[in-house]
Amino acid sequence: MPESPSGYPILLNLQDKPVAVVGGGRVAARKVEHLLKAGARVLLISPEISQAMRDRFTEGAVNWIQSSYQRDIFNEYMPILVIAATDDARVNQTVAQDAHRIRALCNVANGSNEDSDFSNMARIDQPPLTVALSTSGKSPALLRLLKAKLAAEIGEEYGILADWLGSLRRAAHRSNGSQADRQALYENVLDSEVLSLLRAGKSDQARLLFDRIIQRDAAK
Repeated sequence: MPESPSGYPILLNLQDKPVAVVGGGRVAARKVEHLLKAGARVLLISPEISQAMRDRFTEGAVNWIQSSYQRDIFNEYMPILVIAATDDARVNQTVAQDAHRIRALCNVANGSNEDSDFSNMARIDQPPLTVALSTSGKSPALLRLLKAKLAAEIGEEYGILADWLGSLRRAAHRSNGSQADRQALYENVLDSEVLSLLRAGKSDQARLLFDRIIQRDAAK
């Protein structure tokens, strides 16, 4: 039997994009929070929602249609992404069908992979760094183990260094250096003690070393 095709991992830019979540329980609430953090414009469809989601609605963070799911409800809102998170498998399947009808990508939480266009990945955030993990639904337990192990290793120092390297990358692209020169500079930073100093809480020393490496490279 041939293996099923693997997924194509991407990081979507959902800033100001319309997204719909159908359901009002714990799973739906978690999805909504992640979507809001990504900057999406969230439409929540459910007759009842948690107090936390009511607070989000009151503050204007989400739109809420207080009703059970109705066919073709997406036609007016036209989300590009839909998450079906009710506790009724038949409703979730209907949501997925309607999402596909308007060519939106759909995820059925805790449902059949046949109805889902994508799955949510376990993630570790140290902004601007994001590490995402998936077992393609094969083993949530293994996924939790891997996330815990990596989260213990990837601290805020990686996010700080990613910011510094991002600024360096923009400056390097404005220079006349070659790709090989730029790559050598990045590797010199990564091979240095900058990350170790950040991990030890010595951010000032780390920044001095970072700048020294850049200046040394510029002087060549």
